[in-house]
Amino acid sequence: MEASEVYSIDNVLLYRFDKENRLNIPYESIPEHVVKALISSEDARFYEHSGVDLKSLMRVMVKTVILGDKSAGGGSTISQQLVKNYFPRKSYRFLSTPLNKFEEMVAAYKLEKHFTKEQIIEFYFNTVPFGDSAFGIESASQRFFSTSAPQLTIEQGAVLVGMLKATYTYNPIKFPEASKNRRDVVLNLMSQEKYISEEFKDSVVAIPLLTNPQRLTRHQGKAKYFTGYVRIMMHKWLENNRKPSGKKYDLYKDGLKIYTSLNYDMQQYAEQAVAKRLKILQFQFDRQWENEDPWKDAPVVFTNAIKNSGRYKAMKKAGLAEAKILDSMNIPLEMKVFSHEGERNISMSPLDSIRNSLRFLHAGFIAMESNTGHIKAYVGGINENYFQYDHVTSKRQVGSAFKPFVFAAAVENGISPCELYPNKLIKYPQYEDWEPKNSDYIYGGEFSVWGALAASVNTVTVQLMEKTGLPKIINLAQNMGIETELPAVPSLSLGTAELSLLEMARAYTTFPNYGKPSQEMSILKIVDREGNALNILPGKETKQVYSYKTGEIMVEMLKRVVFQGIAAPLRYDYQLYNDIGGKTGTSQSQADGWFMGFTSNLVTGAWVGAENPAIHFKTMELGQASNTALPIIGEFLRLLNKDDSFKHYLKQDFKKPAKEVMKLMDCASRKNVPRPVKDTIQDTGIDSLNIQNSIIPRDSIAIPPQPE
Repeated sequence: MEASEVYSIDNVLLYRFDKENRLNIPYESIPEHVVKALISSEDARFYEHSGVDLKSLMRVMVKTVILGDKSAGGGSTISQQLVKNYFPRKSYRFLSTPLNKFEEMVAAYKLEKHFTKEQIIEFYFNTVPFGDSAFGIESASQRFFSTSAPQLTIEQGAVLVGMLKATYTYNPIKFPEASKNRRDVVLNLMSQEKYISEEFKDSVVAIPLLTNPQRLTRHQGKAKYFTGYVRIMMHKWLENNRKPSGKKYDLYKDGLKIYTSLNYDMQQYAEQAVAKRLKILQFQFDRQWENEDPWKDAPVVFTNAIKNSGRYKAMKKAGLAEAKILDSMNIPLEMKVFSHEGERNISMSPLDSIRNSLRFLHAGFIAMESNTGHIKAYVGGINENYFQYDHVTSKRQVGSAFKPFVFAAAVENGISPCELYPNKLIKYPQYEDWEPKNSDYIYGGEFSVWGALAASVNTVTVQLMEKTGLPKIINLAQNMGIETELPAVPSLSLGTAELSLLEMARAYTTFPNYGKPSQEMSILKIVDREGNALNILPGKETKQVYSYKTGEIMVEMLKRVVFQGIAAPLRYDYQLYNDIGGKTGTSQSQADGWFMGFTSNLVTGAWVGAENPAIHFKTMELGQASNTALPIIGEFLRLLNKDDSFKHYLKQDFKKPAKEVMKLMDCASRKNVPRPVKDTIQDTGIDSLNIQNSIIPRDSIAIPPQPE
């Protein structure tokens, strides 16, 4: 039996599909009351024997053989049980049980000669199975009580020790009544052994059984969000592939080697970029809100978070009144919490812990080769151990990052990049008098098509949507790789759809590929334990979704967004002077910040926001994508730019456009009516555009009433 393994493309072991959730802790971290509970219930003379308790063994033999008492137990010491945990019993033709017992006694005796009693206790608590895939006291503490072993209360410790007699029968989640009865037996035994007083025992027995279960995650491993995604892909693979014998593959036993597209160096750069920016953003966010609750205008966010917590659910299930639950959750406890400076041990009430968790900003990041679709870096959040939600596959409102789909459809349907459109408020009676506004509320003058994209002008975008037709825009976006069903409402053109970072990256590969999207790939090769290559999931066939000419125009327009438009900070803040295209996106109330960028052969995407959209920055200055998501991409590309191993991703320019395309993009001879330079970008052509003096946020969307 051998666990399957996941490797990066540069042969770094990322993850092993081990069945056991095991987290080792030192003896000093195991509470004394847990050790005493174990000794009381499993091996009362632990400190007196040398691995085998002859008195206990004789007692069991008399009761079992002579008196026929099958409930007398096995008489195994803690040392013998430890041997059994490490070395599964063998099967003999005759007398298997006594032969195995004898071997365990010999091994236990040798064990005690080489290790101290404290070491044996440590080994035991780090290896003993508790059921529900939890191995060891630390994993069990997290699984059943959402706490760590050092913070176990005496009643919680008694529950876990009580489970060792029969982990399924006394599982506190499945059988709470049986588990409580067994817990009380352990407490009685502790009282009999004089580890606790009779009065204290009675007070603890009166406490109801309260669990707070949580899903266990694999703490070991690298690129944890990515390997979680690979796990999902592998389960799909398992559904469609069988061994030559016809049996199903088992990831935990069959020793498969899974080779992925992820480059571990690029992954580390991505994680560094996310961590660096999120630390700054969290400081800005906390300073802006100070002692206020960011959800003060939506208190239901906090209420729902309380009611969805494991602690609340457990106490509610136990029949406690609402007031008593909230009082209990307001009592400070010792706990570990996440911070950008590192894990912290702190005294905090469960309610304050929920408040603390809700205030965190999160991020998603992906880097994908545009010509192959190979995922090279994947960051689903700020810390997988604390926040399991994957923000690469979750869906959030994309804002103006959707606009390139509108402009691509417009260009494909004959609209020239230098056509002029008025920057004015327009009411659309066919959409219930919807009047889309610019996020800066500045109007006047005209914009060329490419200038409107560079400045992210809402009024012009909607005019292009009207002229092109919403069905054509939806059809193109879906052909480019957007799999989510898109709402056929006019505000879609401004980015009201909720999409995932993964599908946005997939769709954006269309731009550097000049009209042909790439299907993402994470698994490149699967090899069995004999070294045979197995079939992998076939990628979806893609086709040209718009003309090569449109592709050239879109690359030029999106390049100008970065060179001269709203994403210009990417160049001058991060010294990125190679060819880059991209688009920012900021959703309503600055709840979501996006940046989708691409070079000649690499698409990158970043999203930033809180878990709940009701929690966001107060101001556009801090909440806009150019302050939240864009710097993550900038830092990632800056790190890549310094590493010669990745020069093929950044230092290769886009293909030179055809002369016809360059002529179409030359708007210098078509004088636009500019808005004031102080407030806007003058769209009089490439030479007269002064981004340094004129960049202001225009990528936010104001969501209008939508028709039924």
